[in-house]
Amino acid sequence: MKKIFFILLFSALSQVLYSQKIIEYQSGMGTKDTNNANVWILYNKVIATHEGMNLYADSAHYDNSLNNFTAFRNIKIELTDTTTIYGDKLFYNGNTRIVEIWGKKVIFIDGETCLVTTHLIYNRNTNTASYDSKGTTTNKDNTMISMNGLYYSDLKEFLVYDSVKLFDSSSMVVTDTLRYNTNTNIALFKSPTYIYSDSTVIYSEYGWYNTNTKIAHSNKNTKVSSGSQLLMSDTLNYNESRKITIANSNVTISDSVNDFICKGNYAYSDELKHYLFMTKRATAIFVDNADSLYMHSDTIFATTNNANEFESVKAYHHVKFYRKDIQGSCDSVFYNVPDSIITMFYDPVIWNDDNQFTADTIVIKLDSTGVKQIFLNGNVFISQRVDATKYNQINGKNAIVYLDGKNPLYCDILGNAQSIFYLTEEQEDGTNALLGVNVGIGSGMRIYFNENREPTRIVTHTNPDMTTYPIKDFPEEKKTLKGFKWCQDRRPLHVNDIYIHYNMKK
Repeated sequence: MKKIFFILLFSALSQVLYSQKIIEYQSGMGTKDTNNANVWILYNKVIATHEGMNLYADSAHYDNSLNNFTAFRNIKIELTDTTTIYGDKLFYNGNTRIVEIWGKKVIFIDGETCLVTTHLIYNRNTNTASYDSKGTTTNKDNTMISMNGLYYSDLKEFLVYDSVKLFDSSSMVVTDTLRYNTNTNIALFKSPTYIYSDSTVIYSEYGWYNTNTKIAHSNKNTKVSSGSQLLMSDTLNYNESRKITIANSNVTISDSVNDFICKGNYAYSDELKHYLFMTKRATAIFVDNADSLYMHSDTIFATTNNANEFESVKAYHHVKFYRKDIQGSCDSVFYNVPDSIITMFYDPVIWNDDNQFTADTIVIKLDSTGVKQIFLNGNVFISQRVDATKYNQINGKNAIVYLDGKNPLYCDILGNAQSIFYLTEEQEDGTNALLGVNVGIGSGMRIYFNENREPTRIVTHTNPDMTTYPIKDFPEEKKTLKGFKWCQDRRPLHVNDIYIHYNMKK
């Protein structure tokens, strides 16, 4: 039985050895190695061939017992019509069909792709080249540098590692691991990666970049910085040539110069046309270290300047905003960023503590301390709840409210001013007792507020008509001025309330 096994084993080995083709060679001179009779030392224009591969060198050692070839100086290997390797020293095993080559400059050329390194291994069975020392690859206009890598000749694709840089004259990809196809010019990455182009820097941890079309796609932890603007999102498509950005899911765009942040779940930005819009839970944040203002609407549309800084912001449909000292609601808002002016349109209303302000349009002027002035234009109405059925009320044509940042100081009613003001007196138990009602008419009024944001005094200008009623004698039909409405159901009492929609008056 053992004898049969050894006969079969010998037969199998014989077939394997017979199938392995011996390296053929020629040279100007040659001699046997005195230390090894199986080795030929070859000189003067050495040429070797093996299974379609041609090898050229100044000198070589050929071991016919092991079917391997060691070559020296001016080495050139022709693997195919378009694939060539150059180097200084080579070892080739004819049985394994693996080439290993060293040199000050090992050059591997495959079509339009050229890799330069100092040590390269080429596996003819898999048509793959690997290197473990710094390699520089050029392909058309692209250059790639890495400390080690693997090249799949059939796929025309690199898998490179460690301090990777892929760049041309206008952009650069910097990462730790990269898969790059020289045919499609698409670079795939799955580790922290930076893409630099002009004034834009993209950070991503998973995605791809096309060096030909200049389109980047990111699926994880995306950040894009350009000037003072920073964009963050879960996914991103960026067209460098057209300067168009499309971001999805958890999108945040911030402007450090103007202290402005825009959030949502979908954003489209056109840098060349200087605009962007945000939808899907769109939120604008006017940053104040003490108390930021949060504004939500169906859509936020913003324009930018040449430095990619925000210049204007328009929020439209179902607008609500919240800050601790002021809240608001309307259909649409226009914000002039450099001048810090917010203009509210269509059924606007704002609240400051217990005070409610409505008008046809409302303009809010901000400065570094907060709200500076509020301009109420057309059909002005200011109201404040006294109890469940009673309200202090003032209306007029236009009005200006002056504030010290958070607290109203006084308000000027300009034109057709009317007022209903309940007179109270604080009791020993801290409650207020109603003493009477003051009803006034005049061409203009000024209302003063105390530190608790309560109206304390009304001064009527030009032809005043003031009447004071005892509470019990105040006529029911005079309790509300024309145009009175209490809009508490629209008021956001907490920051998350800005996402609750209301039915607009049509």
